[in-house]
Amino acid sequence: MRRVRRLPLIVVVIGAFVATGVVTSLQRATNPSQLPSGLAVSLNAESTALYCTGISANPGRPGRVTFYNTSPASRRLSVSVVSDKGHTFTTSIELSGHASQSIEPSAVDPGNNFAVAVQINGGGVVGEEIAGTRHTEVPCVANGVTQWYATGFNTLVGSSAYLSVYNPTATTAVFNASIYTTSGFSAPQSFQGLSVPAHTQSEINLGTEVVDTANVGVGLMVVRGSIVVVGVQDANGVVSLDPGETSTANETWFPLVTTAQGATAQIRVANPSHVRADVTLDVTLGKYHVVAQTLSLAPFSTGLINVTPNPAIPAAGFANLTLHSSAPVVSALATGTSTWMALSSPFTPGNAFLVNDFTQFGFGAATVTNTSSVPITVNVTSYRRTTLKVNSEVGTITLASGQSQSLFQSVPSFSSKPSATFLVSSSKLSMVVSLTLATRPPGLYVVAPLDGR
Repeated sequence: MRRVRRLPLIVVVIGAFVATGVVTSLQRATNPSQLPSGLAVSLNAESTALYCTGISANPGRPGRVTFYNTSPASRRLSVSVVSDKGHTFTTSIELSGHASQSIEPSAVDPGNNFAVAVQINGGGVVGEEIAGTRHTEVPCVANGVTQWYATGFNTLVGSSAYLSVYNPTATTAVFNASIYTTSGFSAPQSFQGLSVPAHTQSEINLGTEVVDTANVGVGLMVVRGSIVVVGVQDANGVVSLDPGETSTANETWFPLVTTAQGATAQIRVANPSHVRADVTLDVTLGKYHVVAQTLSLAPFSTGLINVTPNPAIPAAGFANLTLHSSAPVVSALATGTSTWMALSSPFTPGNAFLVNDFTQFGFGAATVTNTSSVPITVNVTSYRRTTLKVNSEVGTITLASGQSQSLFQSVPSFSSKPSATFLVSSSKLSMVVSLTLATRPPGLYVVAPLDGR
């Protein structure tokens, strides 16, 4: 692999950082032990890492990665950008305490799609990947995985679906890919024994083997090493980044699902097991009593439940959905209109989420949900961009079992385009924070907060 380290290119990347980065001043956390990404144990670590993949170089709307330093101390980031062309560009940047900065990989590397690996001389730095369309974002991760699932992809005419795979290790990673569709299971020979050399990135085009098919599920099993994976769905020009799931589940939550007129919303499900999965979708929607929706999935197949439009579910704002299954499944939310769909995976419950308007579109809805069977207390702290002074706690929310609460209603300083970053934390690993961008009809784009994976 050729390593590009010419001085003019370093000047270019520094310029790109200045042009695309928003050097953000934040306030010192009042309780840094509650920050995500395991920062409770890594703030004093000698070094940490972040990995981001699935970044595109679309002309006029390139993707970017924003690094965010939650620590009061300065951090040095050793950044490595790799592309599908086999190029690697490396540089380092200083990220001061409570600051953020962005990089556009296509400004420094002549590729079509990219991954970014960052080594950090300490803890507290997190990262968010934002697509060039600014309608979708996913958190960067601190570790590779040995299994990965996602579902709901379309390879229909006008759509494309890719898996962006980065190998964060020093040896070649090898994995197999399984495909699930409405007609059953397949393991294409070309998707077996796939290898990704050390510290490189590649893309799997699902459409080469799964032609003109809707609602495609994928399972990756790593046989050597570990990988970082992001699903990239392009539906008639609308790009969505899907972080997928590292395991199947019997229960998942989708707290912000639109039921608006003119919108489309579906829960797409894949059953990667050898037994039938009986799926029940409980729907909470304002004052309405909605009969649970059901789906029966044959082994190794996919299916879906229509939420909007659905004559059994009124058009009455956002619904809170809980999926239960007799066998562990993989699920996704597909939202959009009659001409396009965007994918998002369910969020794993945790005890800390960082909320920032990285896309600069503003939020249409933002909720915090208690997924446990007991009440929890949620604390909200803000970090202003204009000062380094510590901000006091701005809100405390008490949530009953299964309850969702709007951040707009609970936190007076939270707005559709907040100038602050918010840390939403709880003592229990049972909280989900959900965000949608401001759109008409509402709820078309669901985005992932920094959840510290």
